[in-house]
Formats: sequence, C-alpha cells, structure tokens
Amino acid sequence: GALRSKFESSHATVSALPSALEPINWSYYSSKVGDPALVADFQAKYAAVQIPRAEDVKSADINALESEFKKEVTNYLAESNERISQFEATLAALHAEKPLKEMTVEEYLADKPALRAQIEADIEARAL
Repeated sequence: GALRSKFESSHATVSALPSALEPINWSYYSSKVGDPALVADFQAKYAAVQIPRAEDVKSADINALESEFKKEVTNYLAESNERISQFEATLAALHAEKPLKEMTVEEYLADKPALRAQIEADIEARAL
C-alpha cells in the first residue's frame, strides 16, 4: 500500500516533467545583463556541460534470468501436473478396491508383494 502510493506519486511527478529541457533564450539575457561577454561566457560553459547517461548493463542479465526462471516454472508445473495425475490414479485405484472391512488378508496382500514378503519374513523370524 504505502510503497505503491509512494511510487505512484513519484511517477506522476517525473511524468509531469518535460521530456527535454527548454532552450535558454541567450539573446534575452544578453539584452538584460550589462556585460554581454559574461552571458557569452555562461553560454559557452553551458554548452560545454555534458551529462553522461547511465548505460543499461543489467537488463540483458535480468531478461536471461527471467527466461530461465520461466523455463524452470514451466518444468515445475509440468512435473507437478504429472505427480497430480499419478496421485489421482493412485486415489482412483484405492477407491476401486474393496473396503477393508470386506477384504481378506490374502486379497489385501495380492497386489502388494513387498508387504507380503515382509510379513512372511516377520512370521518366519518369530516362529518357534
């Protein structure tokens, strides 16, 4: 909220400024100032002032990072959608099974060979 309003006010202030400076009417100042050489000196010094513009050296890096991030996000979303479909398939398989109350141990272990082997190993280990 506060940061956005501060940005908006600063942006409005900058946008209200002209895109280029108004040219100075040097003849007006020459006629008003008693020494025209002084005005000519100021004019020459003003013309000699060069304000360097900042060079944009970061936009290319930022754009490269942005495109890399977009690729990562796209890959992440594709992998997430794949995991979601796997989870949905697992959930559908669980819903398709008989309720546990109606199932025998043999029916439950029929499609779980690893669990069956573990249970049988536990039974063998505890056998007298």
